[in-house]
Amino acid sequence: MRCLRAVLISVVLGATGSATLAEPPTGSRLGDFRRPGPTLTAKDQAEGAKEFGECLFNRRNDLVRQTLFAATRPAEEAAYAKLMSGSVQCFGIVFSNDMVEERRINIPPDILRGMLAEAGLERSYEKAAALQPLPLQQIYNRDWYAVTGRHVSVDEMGACVADTNPAGVLALSRTKPTSAEENTAFGALMGNFGKCLRAGVKLQASRPALRAALAEALFQRLNAPTPAPTAATAPAVEAAKN
Repeated sequence: MRCLRAVLISVVLGATGSATLAEPPTGSRLGDFRRPGPTLTAKDQAEGAKEFGECLFNRRNDLVRQTLFAATRPAEEAAYAKLMSGSVQCFGIVFSNDMVEERRINIPPDILRGMLAEAGLERSYEKAAALQPLPLQQIYNRDWYAVTGRHVSVDEMGACVADTNPAGVLALSRTKPTSAEENTAFGALMGNFGKCLRAGVKLQASRPALRAALAEALFQRLNAPTPAPTAATAPAVEAAKN
């Protein structure tokens, strides 16, 4: 069992997933003890991102919601900058250990958005679990695509899967990253990926990035649902491909 030790996190925008030690405390006689921090494994990066998303959702809920619900890129960037400013105290996070009080971590913004969304889905689990599958549509246009930083084809597919198999996405969001349960949950969604990916488009996204996109799509559906189009204006994707 991991010790529930507090760790102050200083966030650095980026994608390297490394961690470095903080500056010596003011007045310390220890001198400059900075050195490169240990390189995190892919497993630790993925688990840490999820835990950090949960911490931010709990500690800075209003700023999280401002970031996820921003309608324009400038508004999202402003909210994200506030969300990421300063340090935040988290407990039991994978980045902490008994030797340091502060870590600097790098998490790609699109993946962090997804981890924030997963925390929101967990907080509203019963409501999310009540979502019903919707018919497959030809076009999936959402205002929030403009602020995620992802390729639009990834967000379109995420919105489609969240509409047609919300239970599958919710199940994935509750698994531990890089676990056997995550593999199983991804496997259960493979059929949806094929149906939802736009014809002629090759999906290019890492597993953490795809998981993040799916989680955000379901979170957005839960909190800012788009009116269902009529059958006349939105024939099924399968019909459009044939």
